[in-house]
Amino acid sequence: MSYLAKKEVYKILILGLQASGKTTIIKTVTEGHIPIGEEQYHPTIDYERKRIAIAGQEIVIFDLGGQTSFLDRFTDGLSDLIFSGVKALIFVVDSKEIKDITLAKYYLDESLKKLTQYSPTASAYVFQHKIDLIPGNLKDEVRETITDHLFVGIPVHLRYFETSVFTNSIFRAMGEVFAETAGVNENLKPLVDTFIQHNDAEMAQIFTTAGVPLIKIENIENFEHISLTEIRKVFNAVAQNLANSTDQSSSSIFFESNNRVFIVNFTESGFVLFLGFQKEKLLEKHELLPSLYSKVLAFSVQLANLTE
Repeated sequence: MSYLAKKEVYKILILGLQASGKTTIIKTVTEGHIPIGEEQYHPTIDYERKRIAIAGQEIVIFDLGGQTSFLDRFTDGLSDLIFSGVKALIFVVDSKEIKDITLAKYYLDESLKKLTQYSPTASAYVFQHKIDLIPGNLKDEVRETITDHLFVGIPVHLRYFETSVFTNSIFRAMGEVFAETAGVNENLKPLVDTFIQHNDAEMAQIFTTAGVPLIKIENIENFEHISLTEIRKVFNAVAQNLANSTDQSSSSIFFESNNRVFIVNFTESGFVLFLGFQKEKLLEKHELLPSLYSKVLAFSVQLANLTE
């Protein structure tokens, strides 16, 4: 029986003041849309929904309009509808709009009150967004100003991230939200750890198909040295292979650098297994690449069966 088999749809709320970047965050992490230049801003009217699947779990992201007229309705007359059945709440604060921090604090407090009332077990996050727009010498001052205002009198534990859609920071932050919401860390990470130990993998990660990292593997080299652009090139290559294949259930790709062998496997469960091995260790173990490739494919099937 699958540990992740759930019929209910999990709900994530993302809210904050108008123009804080909520819709762009969603488009970036779910569609791979990285803004180019000064794209025209279209404010969200009322709210919009985005459905995604993470490791077999269906998730709906509610993008709540940030105009005060909407926020007043969400935290008052519509609060039962909006805040019931929530797994995670993300409150987005615009780093460059310090003048609005008092107003942001008001709606954060109101949102957390309703979250505690209607979804007391939900997780809550604050994203200090658009950090790329803050000069380096002012980052500490801006961070302290925002956190000093926002965290006063907060009755629940808030996890805090500094984010930008132009760096991997937004993917790491949303990856943690998705992983906790879908139960990926609790259910999949032990299996990945075991595979690493038995097969001497040097690096390992599970991503969504949009490139959002879902789990972090400790005690081995991670992906800090691989840029988001490089990851997307790999994803695009595998996606193209899938499009050209008669087998639409899954697709894998093998490639190598001077010192490493990489295997990427896309599964129909909606995640991507990314594994790296040192060539030197493979030679020491007399591990042939076809054998290694078969092991990875078998492991991918095991993960897929867990999330059916």
